Amino acid sequence: MKPLIPAAAATLGTWAVIENTVLLRTVRYAVTLPGLPRLLQISDLHRRHFGHGQQRLIRRCAACRPELIAVTGDLVSRTVTDLSETEQLLRRLRALAPVIAVFGNHELDLPPAQEAELRALFKACDVQLLDNEIIRIGGIPFAGLTLSCAHYRGGGLFGLNGIRSCTADDIAGVLGHAPENTVLLAHNPLFFPAYAAWGARLTLSGHIHGGCVRLPVIGGVLSPERRFFPCYDKGRFRAGASEMIVSGGLGKLRLFNPPELCLITEGSA
Repeated sequence: MKPLIPAAAATLGTWAVIENTVLLRTVRYAVTLPGLPRLLQISDLHRRHFGHGQQRLIRRCAACRPELIAVTGDLVSRTVTDLSETEQLLRRLRALAPVIAVFGNHELDLPPAQEAELRALFKACDVQLLDNEIIRIGGIPFAGLTLSCAHYRGGGLFGLNGIRSCTADDIAGVLGHAPENTVLLAHNPLFFPAYAAWGARLTLSGHIHGGCVRLPVIGGVLSPERRFFPCYDKGRFRAGASEMIVSGGLGKLRLFNPPELCLITEGSA
C-alpha cells in the first residue's frame, strides 16, 4: 500500500500541472431566448496566460465564431501594473466580435489611477463597459451590474462577516426596470435569487472559479469568500423562468476543474 501513495501523489501532481498549464475547454449551453446572438463568455482570466500573447485563447475564441463576446469580470488581477497585455487581448477579441464587459471584484480593488486607466483602455479598444447600465444589441437588452466591494467581503476574521446583501430593489435602484428578455452580466453569482426577482431572463456570472477544486457529486469546494461548497459554483442554475450560467473561469489554481470558455447559443435548453 505504501508504494502506491507516492505514485498517486505523482500522478495527481502531473495532472494538476497539465490542467493548470495546458488544458482549455469550451462548454456549450443552449438557451431558449429568441434573437440571442452567438455569445462567448470569458471570465476570471486574472494573470493566466494561454501561450505567448494569449494566442491559444484567441484561437479558441475564434473557433467559436462568436457574434458577441461578454467578459464577466476579473479580466485582470488587483495587483496588475502593466496593462499592455490586456490591451493586446482586448484588441484581438474586438477583431473577432463586439465585446461587452463588467467589472469584477479585482477591477474594483485596483488603485483609483489604475482603474481609470483600465476604463480608458476599454474605451480605446471599443469595448463597451456596462457600469450599471442597459444597452440593446440585436433587439436583446444586455445589462451590466457593478456591485460594491462590500458585496464580496466583510469584516472579521478573513473578511467573512457582514458581506452585504443584494435585493431586487437594490438592482432596480441602479438599473431601473428589467426589460423583457434581459441578459444580465453580474460577476458575483451569489445573488442569483435577486437577479431572478429583478427580472433577468439570463444571468452570466463567474467569480467562484468553479469552486477551485471539484469533487464528484459534491462539486466545487471553496469560493473566493473562503466559504466551503458554494451553491452557485459552476454551470447552469434555474429559478422559475430565469436561469444563470456560471463560468468556471480561466485563471487561478484549480484541480479537476479545467479552465473554460462558455459558448451560449439560442436553442432548446
